[in-house]
Amino acid sequence: MGSFDGRRVLLVGTGGIGAAVAERLAAEGARVFGTYRSDDAGAAALGARLPAGAWAGCAQLDAADPQSAHDVAGPGGLAASALGGIDTLVVTAGHRHPLAPLTATAPDVLEDIVRTELLGPLLVVRSVLPGMLEAGFGRIVLVGSDSGKAGTLGDAASSSARAGLHGLARAVARETARADVTVNVVSPGPTDTGLLAGMLAADGLTGKVMAGTVKAVPKGRTARPEEIAAAVAYLASADAGFTTGQVLSVSGGLTM
Repeated sequence: MGSFDGRRVLLVGTGGIGAAVAERLAAEGARVFGTYRSDDAGAAALGARLPAGAWAGCAQLDAADPQSAHDVAGPGGLAASALGGIDTLVVTAGHRHPLAPLTATAPDVLEDIVRTELLGPLLVVRSVLPGMLEAGFGRIVLVGSDSGKAGTLGDAASSSARAGLHGLARAVARETARADVTVNVVSPGPTDTGLLAGMLAADGLTGKVMAGTVKAVPKGRTARPEEIAAAVAYLASADAGFTTGQVLSVSGGLTM
């Protein structure tokens, strides 16, 4: 414990896995600034649960809007001002939508999914990098999904966006490695969050596909959010300085 003493974390997405990440890093000494797209009450509740002094505040963020990304995540932005700089970025952005065949999904829905799950992380990473490169240290962890490896029936846009995170991490890792800025992806399988519970309870293709996915996990259960947070904590740690451009599946063997 204490391996994150003095660390300054920008967390994009404060529900489910994001909340578990905040709790893990704060317990080890980090200060966390959270962002949310719409659930301001959830972000405030997370901040209230963290140890005293660990929560640096929160702000609404439309990560796919370049100006919003800059104003929150850029040098001199809301997060950097509250934290005194950003040395760690964790992005857990996800889009809630029912599953449907590609031909039955409206183009505007496809665009919104890709904007949320790929363009948003891309713009936030772009915004935080100048400060990390100037400081000569940074840890960036993008939380995606194993759908980016295997594809999910009825989820072409999200599977494409999640695969895109792998390319984003590898390309930026090559640009930043000598500055001791690492960029990695944690790729969860089905995880016990409110999002998964809602999908399992849904009618039609969504419930059927998600039930089949959970059944296919070799470990025979879903992940706990804390297990995903543990993988994030390792990749965000100083000990992971020689690990960059990697995709780590935490999926109970689903895509081994």
